[in-house]
Amino acid sequence: MLVVPVPFGVVFFVISGWVGSGRRWDRVLTVAKLSLWSVNYYNDTARAVGDAVADRQKANGGLAEYYAERDTRTPVWACAGDVKTVAGLVGLSDAERAGGDADPDVVARWLDEGVAPSGECGRAHGKSGVHGFDLTFCAPKSVSLARVFGGDVGDKAVTAAHQTAIAEALEYLAAHAGYTRVHNPVTGNKDLQKLPGLVAAAYQHETSRAGDPHLHTHVLVPNRQARADGRLVSIDGTSLFHEARAAGIIYQATLRHELHRLIGVEWGPVDARTGMAEIAGIDATTIAAWSTRSTALREWAASNLTVVDDVKGLSQAQLAAAQKATRPRKPESLSWAELRAQWRADRRGLVVSRTAQAEARTAREQAAKTAAARVTRSGIVVDRRAVAAMAARADKAALTRADLVEIIGAQLPLIVDTAAGQDGAAPMPRQVIEECVDTVGMRLTGPRRAHQREGSERFSVDLILAEERRVFDLVDATNMRAVSWVRPEHTAAALGLSEQQHQVVAAIASTPQLVVPLSAPAGAGKTTSMRALRTIAEHRSTARMIVIAPTGKAVDVALAEGAASEGYTMHAALKRLADGQLELGPFDVVVVDEAGMVGTHQWRQLLAATTTTGTKTVMVGDAHQLAPVKARGGMFAQLCDELPWTQRLTEVWRQHDPTERAASLALRDGGPAPVRRAIDWYRNHQRLACGDQVTMVADALAAHQADLAAGKESLLLADTVEITDALNRRVHDHTVAERTRRGLEAATVTGARGHHITVDDVIVTRSNDSTVAVYAPDDRTRVLTGAPVRNGQRWQVIAVDDTAEHPRIAARRHGDQAWAVFSGDYLREHVQLGHAVTVHTSQGVTAERTHAVLADTASRNLAYVALTRGRQANHAYLYHRAIGEGDHQHRDLSDRVHLAYRGTPTQAGWALRQVIGRDERARTAHHTAADTPAHELPERVASLVAEHHRAVTNRLSSHHKNQRRQQDRAIDRALGLDHSQSRNQEIDQGYDLSL
Repeated sequence: MLVVPVPFGVVFFVISGWVGSGRRWDRVLTVAKLSLWSVNYYNDTARAVGDAVADRQKANGGLAEYYAERDTRTPVWACAGDVKTVAGLVGLSDAERAGGDADPDVVARWLDEGVAPSGECGRAHGKSGVHGFDLTFCAPKSVSLARVFGGDVGDKAVTAAHQTAIAEALEYLAAHAGYTRVHNPVTGNKDLQKLPGLVAAAYQHETSRAGDPHLHTHVLVPNRQARADGRLVSIDGTSLFHEARAAGIIYQATLRHELHRLIGVEWGPVDARTGMAEIAGIDATTIAAWSTRSTALREWAASNLTVVDDVKGLSQAQLAAAQKATRPRKPESLSWAELRAQWRADRRGLVVSRTAQAEARTAREQAAKTAAARVTRSGIVVDRRAVAAMAARADKAALTRADLVEIIGAQLPLIVDTAAGQDGAAPMPRQVIEECVDTVGMRLTGPRRAHQREGSERFSVDLILAEERRVFDLVDATNMRAVSWVRPEHTAAALGLSEQQHQVVAAIASTPQLVVPLSAPAGAGKTTSMRALRTIAEHRSTARMIVIAPTGKAVDVALAEGAASEGYTMHAALKRLADGQLELGPFDVVVVDEAGMVGTHQWRQLLAATTTTGTKTVMVGDAHQLAPVKARGGMFAQLCDELPWTQRLTEVWRQHDPTERAASLALRDGGPAPVRRAIDWYRNHQRLACGDQVTMVADALAAHQADLAAGKESLLLADTVEITDALNRRVHDHTVAERTRRGLEAATVTGARGHHITVDDVIVTRSNDSTVAVYAPDDRTRVLTGAPVRNGQRWQVIAVDDTAEHPRIAARRHGDQAWAVFSGDYLREHVQLGHAVTVHTSQGVTAERTHAVLADTASRNLAYVALTRGRQANHAYLYHRAIGEGDHQHRDLSDRVHLAYRGTPTQAGWALRQVIGRDERARTAHHTAADTPAHELPERVASLVAEHHRAVTNRLSSHHKNQRRQQDRAIDRALGLDHSQSRNQEIDQGYDLSL
């Protein structure tokens, strides 16, 4: 590795992948649609760089510098697939298809007019048609800075590795997303037809929007690609978007492989979520210092961007600024030499520890000994069990092939064996990853038909199927000792229940089944029902009602409302059961709240423990709400469908307006007609808005603040952390300004995610911690032992100590008004602003009014949760998601004006309809395979599905027989009682006659 030695055993180098305040950049490849004239920005940038280089060359009196720099921002052709054939079809020369320079005018004509370099013309683009796709490959920050500080050798190595990685990713896309769609007159479907390859123009850029080093390449793929017969046709954009993340994983794996091969770079751990790794040994604060971000949303959050509603109120200068077309922004238009000189003169230091590099090398060598895949002289050797274990870490049970590429590719260690295969060429990471995927994937759906995309197929691995099978084997357990007697005094009125709730609670209490699901929509009174069940169950001596939930916040709510006598998070409960600290008995009842958010592996562990001790487990949740985070879901939904003793609540009580209750049920699982009526209701009651992202965020904040000013309890939600960060910063800045205006102290401390916190801010704690002392609301000396700090709790800051040596804050908890002091690591890592929270965080929370900012690409499940939090009103602000708006776009924000765009109510209704169409409920592998005819499944999968189907059928038959026997016994008892009464009556009548 090329390094520059410095004193104290360290070297100049860098690591990255972080943006903003310690956030990891999780988009290694973005795909954005290009419209008419979108290419102008890239061409203008290339020309501006050319002018800058020419000026510099003239000043230096020679051409050497020009020829050294021409390849940095000069566009080049990129081909993938059958390169020779496809290049010939579109008219590229041999030099051009090998990565030669691309004429900007030729590229522009192809993208704007659909005319290839050969002069062949495709079908004209429509008024709002997609002219092409921008595939943006982003290198980690460490790689970007290696070019700046690594000298000429490092520069060339990084450039070569970056280009090779892009080429490999494009080969993957050509193989798995290079399709067009052709009408089939026989079936009426549009069949997918493979293209011979893809041709694109690549524009390498060097800077982020904020001007920091950020190596990235825009690969512009015209939406008129050559078919095998030479005709220019549209590429299937859906396939391209589906495969983008997998292609990004291929890019990252290849980049690591090539940089290690070329200059010996050692890498830190690979983030399994993003597939990115960083060069080992760089301080995280240095990474953050070189990772300034700037987007329109961030500029608005910092009050640097004003949302203007109407052009009528603008001056001529403001109007020109607001309508200004996208243009290259300094310093992207500077020459590479100028950029490198500026960055090298920057005071931000770049340091890496030799020790860390050595440790990374040792770790890599150790990992190679047990690698799941190896390259040998005979080819690629895959350890099937080890690779299956990697795939089993997925958060879905039914995966597309692209999902498997992402999951496995993000976990495979660096493979440095350069042994050539039988054909003499060493396999690249792409080939190794795809070999692993093909080795372990078990198909759950039928073979792909001509009209189906690759993303339509679903796969799993044997470990996932086996885990599901173990859960199914546990759910039929019974125990008569677990039956609770519903006493005559346990009437609906006495228990405070509706008739439906009473029937459900009585059925749960009196069944001997040990696993009982309860499915209920949001606001159906699940907690009220469980409180009544506790009243019945705890009449028996030693009986306990124990609540277990995925989050501590849900546990606290259940305990506070009297639904259980003790409670634990799922993680804590499983640990206590394993350690023997939590002992269960047949009289106990375990209630699992938010059951839809519990993963299959957790169900396996919990039910194994409860059924062994004969303890009844009641699963309480809503399968139509959000799935587990970082865990496989779908098990609760399947058990609700398959267990005939499942109980259901269908009445909603939360919303004050009965018509809104009906709308929420339609949003949950209604068919086409109820959904149409629900959308009409939301639209007619001014609950929907749509527009651009910044405008919708600003509108939601204004409505939320109006609610607070009116003394109403209001919840501000968003679908992404980026939006909640922007909202929180804006509210915080307003709070500081207001306190300053009133002459009050406005000291601040820094919490997690770089959030600045002051008095009157709302904060949220993001980690359970029983070591933080929580004090009683009315007694600052009495510590509360049963109400610890939980993940997701919201607090109001009442005091701030900004002492540099020991910053801390005091805050009161929403709800019980208990207070606590946060400081040290917990403050820095787990306390952040909570004026706005994500929809995921809000599940289980209730407020008077709700304002939710959602992308038009959100799922039905997310919208359902967001629009059912409020009792009085629920509002949705739907924005168009602009994919890729971030570091690698250079839209000029210096005018500080954002012209608001708001759609009509009809457009808002249409956007919500699109969201409702994306029902993304989690499904098990068994559930997915059951929808496929057995003869289309692999033999092993078909056998498992058939066996499960027999078990379900036998269970249903047995349940019906038991129900009939119970009914017969009830009838017998009634007849016996009637017979006894008749005999008594006859005796009485005979006695009377004898007199």
